[in-house]
This record gives sequence, C-alpha cells and structure tokens, in this order.
Amino acid sequence: NMLLTVVVFAFSGTYALLFVARTLQGIGSSFSSVAGLGMLASVYTDNYERGRAMGIALGGLALGLLVGAPFGSVMYEFVGKSSPFLILAFLALLDGALQLCILWPSKVSPESAMGTPLLTLLKDPYILVAAGSICLANMGVAILEPTLPIWMMQTMCSPEWQLGLAFLPASVAYLIGTNLFGVLANKMGRWLCSLVGMVAVGISLLC
Repeated sequence: NMLLTVVVFAFSGTYALLFVARTLQGIGSSFSSVAGLGMLASVYTDNYERGRAMGIALGGLALGLLVGAPFGSVMYEFVGKSSPFLILAFLALLDGALQLCILWPSKVSPESAMGTPLLTLLKDPYILVAAGSICLANMGVAILEPTLPIWMMQTMCSPEWQLGLAFLPASVAYLIGTNLFGVLANKMGRWLCSLVGMVAVGISLLC
C-alpha cells in the first residue's frame, strides 16, 4: 500500500491522483500504526515495559517526521518533485522485505483470535476519551500542514526548501516527548501526561 502510494505521488499531475494517493497513504498508515502498536501491546505484557516500548516505537515515527519534512522540501527544491517519493518507495520496498523476513505470520485459531466487539469498545468511556484526545491533538498538526506552507509562500515569499524546515521544531519536540514521556508516564500518571500534552498543543495553536 505504501509503495503504491509513493509511486502515485511521484508521478501524479492532477488533483484526482493526488487525492487518491493521499487516501491510500492514510489507509496504509492507519493499518501499520494500529497493527504495530497492537503487536507491541501483545508482546510487552508488563505495564512499565509496554509504555517504554510504545514510546520508543513512536520515537521512530517522530524520527521520520524529523527527517522527512526537511528532506522532502530540500529534494523538491534542488532535485525535483519525484525524487523524494522515489527514494521513499525504495525504503518502503526494503521495509516490506525486512518485515517478511522477521515478522513471520503465525497461525492463530479463530477462537483465540476473537476479541471484544467494536460496539462494546465504542461504549467504553475511557476509549472515547482517549480517542477524542488523540483526535484533537492531531487536528492541530493536520490544520498546520496545508495552511502554514501556503501562508509562508504568500506572506514571506519563502522558497520551497524552507517550507519543510518550518515543521522541524515540532518534529524535534515530538521525538523528545515520545521517548521521555514513555518512561515518565509510569511515574507521574498517563492521565497527567495527556493533560499536559493537550494544554501544550492548545497554547501553541493560540500563539
């Protein structure tokens, strides 16, 4: 899915193709994120180790954001539009090959694979609060991604290579936060970490 997405991004020249590529990217990202975190939760049963492992895993996501935005904008400016996507396609192909070599699928009986029904999960207030918090926290970045580069080009006449660098501070903070709060959450409480994060996101958007 991700390989197909980046190839479409590399060679698309119309809004319809870009829309399709972005849709496929969202689907592929959700699959890998949910499956990856679920795998960590099943492997690391200890509460402390699970929080630490998820912090490290999300740190990998933050590292991708840290490198991706500046790399993409610089490559777009000095090499061409397709170049960052072609490099990403190669990395996605390599990652898929490594996953096939390392994460062999296991045969699980249908009885042991049955989980809690989705409707029951949606009635859980803790799940609703967590889902709402994640949604609101990510909306800030989702709003900035399409609006900030356009504003920079219109008001600051910024070249293309500077557009990705504008997201560098957020990526650095995300990288530090995922590795730091994965450990601190067990000491100060996950609810308090979430509250601090929500307040910080709100203040930053107001500024």
